[in-house]
Amino acid sequence: MPKKPSSSCREDSLPVDEPCLPSQRRTERLIFPKPLITVEGIARAPLNPGDFASLHQRTYELRPEWFEGFQLNASKTLAVHRIVRASWNLSHVTPTGFRVGAQLQRRCSDSVLKTPLVAFDVNPGTLSSNVSLLYRPVASVCCEINVQVSPRGGSGTEDLGPVIDKASLQHTGSSTTTTLRCYRPGRDSCRLTLDHLMSYNDRLAIGGELLYEWYRNTSNAQIALAARYNHERHSFAATGSREAFDLSYWRRVNGRLQIGSSLACSHREGKAIGTIYYRLEHPDCTVRGLFDSDWSIGFTYQRKLSQMPIVAGLSLLFCIPKNTFQSGFKIDLDSNLQ
Repeated sequence: MPKKPSSSCREDSLPVDEPCLPSQRRTERLIFPKPLITVEGIARAPLNPGDFASLHQRTYELRPEWFEGFQLNASKTLAVHRIVRASWNLSHVTPTGFRVGAQLQRRCSDSVLKTPLVAFDVNPGTLSSNVSLLYRPVASVCCEINVQVSPRGGSGTEDLGPVIDKASLQHTGSSTTTTLRCYRPGRDSCRLTLDHLMSYNDRLAIGGELLYEWYRNTSNAQIALAARYNHERHSFAATGSREAFDLSYWRRVNGRLQIGSSLACSHREGKAIGTIYYRLEHPDCTVRGLFDSDWSIGFTYQRKLSQMPIVAGLSLLFCIPKNTFQSGFKIDLDSNLQ
């Protein structure tokens, strides 16, 4: 007797690609993606671009910090925002001697300095000192002043008194930064700069700077334009005026190596210098180096000694055309490294 066909479909009686029911066939066809899909992007608000003077900061942070001779530096944190420092320097390039200093700040809340931040260092022998005051009464306004005090002049008897090295007033917005700076104000000479930097988006920042300076009976005014493109792994910045322009490029190769290059051209001096920088980081040491078109080659090496609050540093710089060589060694004692 012939068998009746089963009410349920069998897997061996139909092709593999053919569903059993029409409803299943329609459902499976709908899950395939369309050939073209429109996806909306994510709009990011512009970030604060920082200061005009920090346009090339990523590249210049790779530069070695040169030192010559022997240095011994010690620092101690007494409390929050209270640090005392002492250093002893023995060199043929920088002034030799012993200096003590401190950084003091009393109250800070939500990026607002309720009281000024004071940092100073003093030479006990000559009483010459450097004093820096930083005050941010509100989150968007910052005031800074640097003062140099030299009680003894060149003959050892003249009292020069305090001299303002730099004073600045800065306004920081959500996507703009405006800064007014004054350098070495005096009766016969002074230099003023007014710069404004604006973020077009989270990557691109553009701005300009107005410079006015005078010395005795001569004065000079210039306008400079600048732009910077930032990315997580690379950055490019350019600054140009009538007399000079600067270009810089920074790139993070991997988690340990960073490289950068800069080109500085001055029409007034008729000179251009190109430099390549690199920075190699390891868990316990850091190497920074450079070589430029003037055939200057050098590097600095810093290493944290294991289980000790000591950082040892070595500096070497060699200039082939000038036939000069500088070397230095320093030891940093920091209680915070324990």
